[in-house]
Amino acid sequence: MIVYPVRHAVTPFVWFVAALLGVYLTTLAFFWWFALPTPLDFQIMAALLGAGIAVVGITGFVAYRLRYIYRIPRVGTVVLVGYLLAAGLILVIMWVAAGLLFIHSYDALLVTILMLFSSGVVASIGYMQSAAITEKLASLTGAAEALAMGRYHVRVEIDDNDELSRLAEVFNAMAGKLETADRKERQLDRLRRDLTAWIGYDLRVPLLSSRTMVESIAEGLVTDPDMLNRYLRIARRDINALSDLIDDLYDLAQLDVTGIRLERTPAHIDELIEMTVNSLRHTAEQKNIALTCRCAPNIPPIPMDVRQISRVLNNLVGDALHRLPKGGSVKINAYPTRNGALVEITDTFEGLRPEDADTIFKLFFGEEDVRSQTNETVRLRLALADAVVRAHGSQIRPQRLGTQGLRLVFALTHDGVSVGPGERGM
Repeated sequence: MIVYPVRHAVTPFVWFVAALLGVYLTTLAFFWWFALPTPLDFQIMAALLGAGIAVVGITGFVAYRLRYIYRIPRVGTVVLVGYLLAAGLILVIMWVAAGLLFIHSYDALLVTILMLFSSGVVASIGYMQSAAITEKLASLTGAAEALAMGRYHVRVEIDDNDELSRLAEVFNAMAGKLETADRKERQLDRLRRDLTAWIGYDLRVPLLSSRTMVESIAEGLVTDPDMLNRYLRIARRDINALSDLIDDLYDLAQLDVTGIRLERTPAHIDELIEMTVNSLRHTAEQKNIALTCRCAPNIPPIPMDVRQISRVLNNLVGDALHRLPKGGSVKINAYPTRNGALVEITDTFEGLRPEDADTIFKLFFGEEDVRSQTNETVRLRLALADAVVRAHGSQIRPQRLGTQGLRLVFALTHDGVSVGPGERGM
């Protein structure tokens, strides 16, 4: 915790003393110039004003340096007391001056009445100023108390141009940031709960299916060899899906804690693309989707984590196959660049909204339910794919092709520096 204490600087008190000396000398100059006093009267006035200045200076020093002024609970009271003390000191000086300078009693009484009137006016002005300060501080205090109770939508309205107005602006800015942070925290908490829910669902369904089939086999309910092999294939598929999901969750946890650790070795990206196409060709044929690839022949070997990049290609192409209806197409192209290679994955998916293009690689992406845009496991794998590409120094850039589909582009470089889509080296 960082604490900013109140600094009791010497500069304000120095200016206070300088102001008192200026008032003292100015008053004596006016007295000498306009009243034309005798030397004795001038000396008496100088001594009297000097005593008043000394009393005010010593009192101010003691109240400021010894912090007596801070013991008064309200700022408005401090201001009002200051005005009253100033008015009282003026009255005392007037009475003493009247006695020492032999001022006529009627004149002295008249001056006293006028000074009482002036003191009352000064005290009234002091009260109004103290009330204005107190109202502003009360507004700030109330807003701060509401903020401490978690009501981050509170704001302070002070339309003046003084220091308290500046404080109100800073307070409002702080409250706005807290409100935004609180809203994001609530949203993240809700999305994490949704994430936990769909993870549990995706774990439960294949587990329940596999358990049912294994129990049927173990209890001898399945005796037909073809049916037995079918059950075993389905159980193997479910177990593989569970294994992939657990691997994805583990990598996501590692990404949050330590980041992705890459084991770079020189490899040909075209070979990885061909392996991806061959592994997913059966899935594409089942949905009547044309899956093709075209790689330039002169792409050099690039340092990369082969396992992770293969996973990226499988995730991106698998997502495209998942999204596309029957009769669509997916194309994977690779081009050489000045410092590596550029990979493009283009499909004919037409259902992506313009506002979703920048969020398809975010695991937590908005206020809507995480199930509203795509399959949850696919979204998890897309987020991990983007994290792997970023760990290689690049970024997956989605590009909408109007109403004709979606293109995903990312670069792989020798030095891990991102390359733009326009930097092909054909």
